[in-house]
Amino acid sequence: MKRFVLLLAFICFCLNGFSQVKTVYYDEEDHPISDSTQAATYAIYGKLSGDSLYTYKKYDADGYVMVTGSFKDESLKVPEGKFVYYDWVDQLTTLGNTLPTTEGKDRYILVSGHFKDGKKFGKWLTFYPNGSLKNVLTYVNDVVHGEYKYFDTKGRLQISGNYVNGKKDGQWISDGGRKIEQYSNNRVVSTIKKSKKELETEQKQGKKLP
Repeated sequence: MKRFVLLLAFICFCLNGFSQVKTVYYDEEDHPISDSTQAATYAIYGKLSGDSLYTYKKYDADGYVMVTGSFKDESLKVPEGKFVYYDWVDQLTTLGNTLPTTEGKDRYILVSGHFKDGKKFGKWLTFYPNGSLKNVLTYVNDVVHGEYKYFDTKGRLQISGNYVNGKKDGQWISDGGRKIEQYSNNRVVSTIKKSKKELETEQKQGKKLP
């Protein structure tokens, strides 16, 4: 089955204009290996004619895509551009009222984001199995720097704040808006807590403003 999927993927690469296609195998610890019979996962990569990047697709042993992206180098050491990571939908969790039911869907996008010269940059997003947004993290040169947001399974913003060089800085709002903390160099300098009634009153007043 795996050989069939590999062959099919190879044909698809060629038909889409790839001038060169290669395969790399990985063991259970995600280390490259030469023995395909011992591989837990594998990846196919190639460069489109006239393109400077190597398009990369990683699969599990059954041929399901795990990662898509691209690299600057043939040794696959310097990721560049958008990467998407996939995972399986946990039906037990989905059907246990923790998450909305995802009918007819076995896999979902877990994480997506961009690399620049091998380092994370810009907004990186994580998702719930039903496709709704879970986290927003902002990176600069592989370091968390900028806006952060966390949403619950119903799409409600629960936590928001800002990072400076990997450390919390400025105002952080959590508990759905009921807790406000002021950070300086990753340390809390002040805290304000609101009751549910106070928060609801503020929200109602805010809606009445022009």
